[in-house]
Amino acid sequence: MPFDANTSDASAQRAYAHGLAATRTLAKAEQKRLGQFMTPPAIAGFMARRAVQGLGGRPVVRVLEPAAGSGVLAAAAVEALLALPEKPQRIELLMCELDERLAPSLHALAGVLVARCEQAGTELRVCVETGDFLLSSLAGARAPEVDLVIANPPYFKLAKHDPRAQAHAEYIWGQPNIYGLFMAACARLLRPGGRYCFITPRSWMSGPYFGRVREHLLRHIHLDALHVFDSRQEHFGEDAVLQESAIVWGSAQVAHPVVHCSTSHGTADLASARVRRVSPAELGVHSAGAVLRVPGDGPGLGHLRQTLGDLGLRVSTGPVVAFRAAGHLSSEPGDGRAPLLWLQHVRPMQVRWPIDKKREHIGVNADSAWMLLPNAPMVLLRRFSPKEDAQRVIAAPYLGELAGDWIGLENHLNYIHSPQGRLSPQEAIGLAAYLNSQPVSDHFAAISGHTQVNAGDLRQLPVPPLEELIGLGRQLGAGSDPATARALANALLRA
Repeated sequence: MPFDANTSDASAQRAYAHGLAATRTLAKAEQKRLGQFMTPPAIAGFMARRAVQGLGGRPVVRVLEPAAGSGVLAAAAVEALLALPEKPQRIELLMCELDERLAPSLHALAGVLVARCEQAGTELRVCVETGDFLLSSLAGARAPEVDLVIANPPYFKLAKHDPRAQAHAEYIWGQPNIYGLFMAACARLLRPGGRYCFITPRSWMSGPYFGRVREHLLRHIHLDALHVFDSRQEHFGEDAVLQESAIVWGSAQVAHPVVHCSTSHGTADLASARVRRVSPAELGVHSAGAVLRVPGDGPGLGHLRQTLGDLGLRVSTGPVVAFRAAGHLSSEPGDGRAPLLWLQHVRPMQVRWPIDKKREHIGVNADSAWMLLPNAPMVLLRRFSPKEDAQRVIAAPYLGELAGDWIGLENHLNYIHSPQGRLSPQEAIGLAAYLNSQPVSDHFAAISGHTQVNAGDLRQLPVPPLEELIGLGRQLGAGSDPATARALANALLRA
């Protein structure tokens, strides 16, 4: 169906205005604690118009918005149902919201929507519940309850002892994020043919922390569409979101032969978003661990069959945690001190040290020995990419050129090394050039929407044969220009 970012009904606009007014009264710390990010009406309409497809002709449609906020998505869903050629005779709308301060706005919205449905010849029954959806009887229900769930759930990490984490322990591995619990809990509430639509950060699509969420979701829901916002700033208006977000649509017990995948920068270019038709297998639905990959235009890495582990290489994280090692760090060089590299020292294909950053040295003694690494060739990678940087991976070959037997790596760096031997300069240069290539950047953009380049994702990264990396390293040599290295690595992967 066509993407129309300009259609947004008055009731959704009203709900959004009320929601913004409410959240603007909150301190930033409280808004972060509640995880409240209001859905702009244009995005709400975009979500709802696809979400209601397949519900036409049902006499009664029961709609759930489990984290209602001010009801923007609920309003958009009602309007989308009324716009169907065969609109339902009755809509039953359940809006759940934890923040009691938003209840008056939700009740006012309910009155507006009831009047709107009366004009359209459809009955609307509305229930507003204040409380924690994840601790409700509905969230724990094992039988299908609703025909449509549409949501923009809160986003923050939960402690393992939190009652919500304990109530939904079956979906948890590691430290859970609350939005994943909403996604999983709602997946089994849909009646056959029921529709599912969530806008969330993209982090649920990959990584071990969300493995059980993905497994549960894909067991209950067949995906039919996925839209990714590749900006981390331009889809939630004034709210600052640190991750790219995605909208996922699906159906209960109705398989789809293709999934419509699209990408936009933000809201303004939704109407021009390119749509690709891919099979569920291409998306990764049936892959081991079900890591979902957004398809791109580049050559991809599907032809590569090895990983770093197959080459005898290991990915580790810098062991120096600054606040814990504070007593060993120094701004001055001297006997008994080794160079300490931070994220800022690593540029594409270059390690620049020193850069007059505070505390660029670490003491070498019995107490700090466990944090130190042999001063040997390795590949260094930033664990975080700049928010709007087009290059997802920033890697540099380190050839052991700094003085001394030891070196320190701060915790915001990953490094690739050879635990059974010594990485050669040619291997380090070739591997770093490969990691800085456009196909690798596209690969990480396809599987991840956050700023972190995880060691786990690096361990699963497909890589060329070792002899090709060595050849690339020989061709480039030490001190190679980043643009030249990137171009040669891109050419290698297109060959």
